[in-house]
Amino acid sequence: MNWVWRQQLPPTPKLVLMSLGDAADDHGVCWPSVPTVARKCCVSTRTVRRIMKELESSGKIRRDPRFRKDGSQTSNCYILALDGGDKLSGATAVSGDTPGRGCQEPGDIPVTPGTTREPSRKSPRPQRQACGTVAPVAGPAPDRGGGQASGLVFPKGLSEAERSSARRQLAGFPEALAQQLLDELAGRMAASAIQVAPLAYLRGLVGRARQGRFTPELALRVSDQRRRRQQAEAALRRAEAAPVTAQPAVDSPLVVRLEAIRRRSSRGKGRGR
Repeated sequence: MNWVWRQQLPPTPKLVLMSLGDAADDHGVCWPSVPTVARKCCVSTRTVRRIMKELESSGKIRRDPRFRKDGSQTSNCYILALDGGDKLSGATAVSGDTPGRGCQEPGDIPVTPGTTREPSRKSPRPQRQACGTVAPVAGPAPDRGGGQASGLVFPKGLSEAERSSARRQLAGFPEALAQQLLDELAGRMAASAIQVAPLAYLRGLVGRARQGRFTPELALRVSDQRRRRQQAEAALRRAEAAPVTAQPAVDSPLVVRLEAIRRRSSRGKGRGR
């Protein structure tokens, strides 16, 4: 945790930051709950929340909300502001000091007991996807019913600025998966099932997609309704463009019905003359 050791902080904020660094992956990303951090640091949850806000205000961490499938919020995702992509490796000894204590000021209580030699084997830490950053998704997106689209369709009610922000959040996603995320957001907005801002909810969906935990629910219904609407509009355009005596272009009950209405309307206009 070289980066954490280098931060000049009072003891308690330093301890909270060390707890985040201990839980973070090589990219500085972690999502421990506030009670977990409080238990590890032997402080109250109120103290942890206050220090988290201070660390966020000072730019040492970034906080992104995370959401469950039902839209409720779970533990936040924290991204440490590593210097130049510094990895959270073990602290190096300084001036011959015991490894793990190189950054402590005089009078500090050691947090991590020092060791004189490295363990012979280290257990590999499971790699986790960064839930607050946007990176290209490896491999093709799974087709879960959204289908490919010629352009992204955004939920109604989003301003142009919000659409631009949503595009940035979805950068790097295959178009089909990006549309599914937008359709899921549209379904939740239509059902009034969002207790936060739409873009905040979209960030939660993006985080789940990064981790491979996104499963479309309302998105399937939204996508199906859009396909049906597009098919009906296309059939109506074909019927309006076709001659009155022409037969229906496709064997579709909807097209046949539209054509019959159009013929009756044309005959009625002829009698009126």
